[in-house]
Amino acid sequence: MTEGESAFLESLPEPERIHFRHLAMVRPQLPSDGQIRMLEGLARSLASPRLLTLMARTPHWLAHWPILLGLAENEATPEAIRRDLEMVVSLFDQMREMDRAPAVEKTERSESVKALYSQLNAGLKPVAKLLAKHLAKTISATGTTQELPPLPPEHPDWEALTALPEALPHPPPAGGLDRVGRLTRASHTAQPEELLLFLLDSDPDLRQAALQNPLVSEELVCRALVQGGETTFFEEVYAEARWYFRESVRVSLRDSPGCPADLSRRIGLSQHLVAALEEGSRDRGSLRRITSLFNQLDESEYQFITYWAKRQSPHLLRVVKYFYDRLQRQYSVPSSSLPERGDDGRWTTMEERVFLATRGTQEEQISQVLKDPDLQVFRLALENPALTSRLLASTISSLDQKRVEAVAAHAAWSEDPVVAEALVHHPLLSEASALRLLPRLLGMKPSIEILRDARILHLEVKRRALENLRTSYLDMDIPSRIAAFRASGGELMRHLPQEVLQDEETLRRMIADRQLDPGILLSLARNKLTPRAVLERIAGHPVLMAHAAIMTELLLNPKTPREASVRIWGLLSEAEQQQLLRSPHLPSALRSMG
Repeated sequence: MTEGESAFLESLPEPERIHFRHLAMVRPQLPSDGQIRMLEGLARSLASPRLLTLMARTPHWLAHWPILLGLAENEATPEAIRRDLEMVVSLFDQMREMDRAPAVEKTERSESVKALYSQLNAGLKPVAKLLAKHLAKTISATGTTQELPPLPPEHPDWEALTALPEALPHPPPAGGLDRVGRLTRASHTAQPEELLLFLLDSDPDLRQAALQNPLVSEELVCRALVQGGETTFFEEVYAEARWYFRESVRVSLRDSPGCPADLSRRIGLSQHLVAALEEGSRDRGSLRRITSLFNQLDESEYQFITYWAKRQSPHLLRVVKYFYDRLQRQYSVPSSSLPERGDDGRWTTMEERVFLATRGTQEEQISQVLKDPDLQVFRLALENPALTSRLLASTISSLDQKRVEAVAAHAAWSEDPVVAEALVHHPLLSEASALRLLPRLLGMKPSIEILRDARILHLEVKRRALENLRTSYLDMDIPSRIAAFRASGGELMRHLPQEVLQDEETLRRMIADRQLDPGILLSLARNKLTPRAVLERIAGHPVLMAHAAIMTELLLNPKTPREASVRIWGLLSEAEQQQLLRSPHLPSALRSMG
């Protein structure tokens, strides 16, 4: 070791010196598989910005994806370097999406990838190219390719390599910019949350600039649609071919509470038609349903139906063309007038009510017929091919007991999961009918909703729902259990305390996520059934320092390991310690310290 290297080593804190020795020893050579795993672990776990900077300035290490990803995910990596690495990660994420995208979208997505690549740091462009070649080229018999950046010299300038980059200047708040500045920021910002705010802005020009931002993703557009309240924004997204054909965007448009009713209805009809076409014409009733849905289809949705038919069922293209031609001719034919309602709000004659129950195609007509006082008219409306599960499910809450039982006994509608779930939550449904419908409800969410609903008074129904929830949880693998736990907001722990809290491996892997919801950590810290090892992991979670409530619950939990409790106690202010000393539940070891 040279004199300069010795001086640099002395300048490092004691815990970092051993890591530096490892890095300095491995740096001048090609890393082996074991060394790559060691470097990946250091990239994820090191807390020293200087050593992380050294790793990020070693190009032949960045050519290994796990090391680059670990540096990008480590919050201790200097922000300027982490942002550059995150752009490389985003680049490959968009490339994967481009590979899976339909042919009609590949050109547009390719342009987005090129625009993002042009924004990369000059030093990272060769690394990105090399990673792309590793993914595209055939791997040689040795398991590695020979294309690597040049190896560094043996005695580099360590001070220069570990010098922290200048902090990124924080951009001024968008509210303080003029209109031109806001438009520029909307089209170039790399911050997802700021881009989301621009998508939700009331100014249409700002929204259009944000939609043209190369970093706007399908997930971000879906989030904006769920939160959006501007009617024109939904039409703007729907009018762009880039989003028009994407299934997740169409689902977000349909289900968003701010989406115009007409647009939501158009997309919903298309989805019902696609589902009916996938099932095929099993009998005369299914043919009538398909015909009715085609007759209700809006002209703007024929592009999506044609796109679906080309990919899934090319033999149906002639059918789509036939109905589209009929649609064009219908504009020149005056529509037949509907029968007028009487002063009491009902159709004037039984013949007209029966006609609408069997042949009506508009949602308003069918909704009115479902409220008809005559039970026979209601039964006829259930056979109307234009009746959708969404419309029937939205009507069930206003039905009386006879009609609810009629729907529950219907051969087709009782098999529909959406309708079955709405029926089970009806307070007038009999216990026998509810138990018969329970097997139609798949997944964990319907069972949790039943246990949560105070209107359901049948204890056997709730017991069966709890058993279904327990069976579903035990049949899941660990990633699925973590996803279910997060989706339920910790409510799963309230219904299945033994199963969840004894599943130590799942809890450990869930807590390892640095972006975990603090509410879940608080629930686990408060519960006395939480394993000691899990409580110890919570005590070392980075979220802990920002949430005094979690620290308090850990200190009051008698199962928290003493070493962790003593460490947390030292983080509290004197006022917080005095407040905890008043609690009778504080362990005696901590009380003696106070």
